[in-house]
Amino acid sequence: QDVEELVDVKDAVLSCAAAEDKDGWQYLFPVKNATLRSRLALHYLDKWPLDACLEILAYCISELGITDELKANLQSRKKELQVYQKILNVQNEPLWNDWQDLKKACTDDPQAVMNIILKAKDYELCEEWGHLYPVPREDLINLHREHLLHLLEMGDMEKALQLLQRIEDPGICLAISEQSLDQHPNLAASHFLADYLTGHFYANLTTARRNEIQALYMGSKVLLTLPELSRVNYFHLSSRPLLMLEQLLMNMKVDWVAVAVQTLHQLLTGQEIGFTVEDIDNLLSKYAEKALNFPFALKEKRSGGTISASPRDRSLQHNLFPQEFVPPEKPPPKQQWIPDDTETICMVCKTERFTMFNRRHHCRRCGRLVCSSCSTKKMAVEACRENLSRVCDQCYSYYNRE
Repeated sequence: QDVEELVDVKDAVLSCAAAEDKDGWQYLFPVKNATLRSRLALHYLDKWPLDACLEILAYCISELGITDELKANLQSRKKELQVYQKILNVQNEPLWNDWQDLKKACTDDPQAVMNIILKAKDYELCEEWGHLYPVPREDLINLHREHLLHLLEMGDMEKALQLLQRIEDPGICLAISEQSLDQHPNLAASHFLADYLTGHFYANLTTARRNEIQALYMGSKVLLTLPELSRVNYFHLSSRPLLMLEQLLMNMKVDWVAVAVQTLHQLLTGQEIGFTVEDIDNLLSKYAEKALNFPFALKEKRSGGTISASPRDRSLQHNLFPQEFVPPEKPPPKQQWIPDDTETICMVCKTERFTMFNRRHHCRRCGRLVCSSCSTKKMAVEACRENLSRVCDQCYSYYNRE
């Protein structure tokens, strides 16, 4: 009995020492009473350095003589401190002196903390942090959307699905899936999101939105039938499969069209997405008729290349449009080029009509739709992958004046 009382006294003295300063954590290890040690650790954590806190918590958790409730509290605090440790490690410049300062910032300025984590693109850490502190709904949607897009960009569809399954609020899940799809991610990601939305939220979508997503799903299916290296040329039409089919017809990709039509026929069975099999047949009939009505005004291919318009025609065009064209200050990105379906004649000469045999071309410098005769030159264009990119004659002349 005397020994037990001595042990109790010793534990009491050590407990007092543990409460004294930032090095007091060291005095908890000799404490014999495991429950007392664990309670003291939880009570005085805020006084001690991060590494010391994690060490003493791990030691207390390893004890067998504590209740399940007390162990759960220890594990919860350890998990919280590990999140602080990760955040402190990802900051480029030290904004907080210690974990206590960081903990205060998480309450006073949570947006600043979240921005630091997002800047480091550590989305899983951001999700862990979001479990510790209440995050506004809009911020939570933004966080999950960025995380989802990151996983899809990495091609990790399994983790992307796991992320969506972890989100308990179906409204948030629907919002981030739709917003991610509207960001126009890559082909595989678009296919994944369209499939997920139609599979899990079909009843929640408006008819127009449902048709849009179904069209994107079908467009991505058609894209997958094309040769891999050519998909990038038609990706911008993935949400408009009928227009993609027309573009293939204009580019005379007959073999590709045959597979695309077969794919669309199979997918359209029992579906209503804004166009039908009859619309596809009408499009094919239209281009079959155009192929029969071969226009005499087209340029003739000769051994030396393409015969361009006569000097008289060029002179007439110059007289009709005497003002010098001024290109935009910077080359527009591909998504801002003039869409294929908005112009039927060349935007430079204003005379050449686009047909199945007289193709549209995009000037890489101004983004306009032009005929082959008005885009015979190439030059270096900022942000283009090619060393020399096809441009319209007006842009070339503007940047190559004497």
